[in-house]
Amino acid sequence: MKQLDYKFYPSLLDKFEQYLRVDEKVESPFNLDENGEYKRSYDEIEAEEKQSLIDAINRVPFESEAADKGTAFNDIIDCLIHNNKPEGKTQLQSNRDTNTIEARIKDRVFLFDLNWCIEQAKIFTGSASQVYVESDIETKYGIVQLYGYVDEILKSRVIDLKTTSRYEFGKYENGWQKHVYPYCLEKSGWMTVTDFEYAAFQLKGGTRLTPLISGTYYPEIYRYNHKQTTQKLKQHCERFIEFIEENRKFITDEKIFALI
Repeated sequence: MKQLDYKFYPSLLDKFEQYLRVDEKVESPFNLDENGEYKRSYDEIEAEEKQSLIDAINRVPFESEAADKGTAFNDIIDCLIHNNKPEGKTQLQSNRDTNTIEARIKDRVFLFDLNWCIEQAKIFTGSASQVYVESDIETKYGIVQLYGYVDEILKSRVIDLKTTSRYEFGKYENGWQKHVYPYCLEKSGWMTVTDFEYAAFQLKGGTRLTPLISGTYYPEIYRYNHKQTTQKLKQHCERFIEFIEENRKFITDEKIFALI
């Protein structure tokens, strides 16, 4: 067995991608005031993105209602697909009389439209859920282990569930799940992947006035090309390695260096 030098998972590669795209955040219309001046400078935004990336590497805990809502929805879908209790963080309680399913995660409670959730789960009927994958990729700086949990695998399609309050097509174009998961599955000989889907659900509700959550499903599908993905992953991993080595003094979690 070859000695590993680094261990990366997709959301960490996503955070690095965001850091590389600081220019886009600076030039965003949301960063301009009514006079067309920047609200925040490049240096301010770059420093914030860098710290956010370092925190992700170090697995610094953070609270996010949106992330908890997405986790709860994923657990509901998996529960409905396989007709079993969720194995994750979410406690579920359905009520046929009120057509609701209550999802409790940590100290937050979300109320979902039961019939709507049932209809969404049917999209993924027959899928394998929460499948752990891993595989190695060689770079000029050493061997990287890529790993993570695939939300759903359906025939030759790999699927990652996303929840958002606002969706526009191409929202996840720069995401790395669509590379990492199919790469691991093919490299390890598990299966041949034809395409990858970001199953995006634009949610509505969840407020005090309209507590019941439902939404709209938007499939964002990408054809998978193993050769192209291998090259992209190698280049992205090498740039990420350069970043973490340059900032090694700030990194406290040794797992990224394959030390644990």
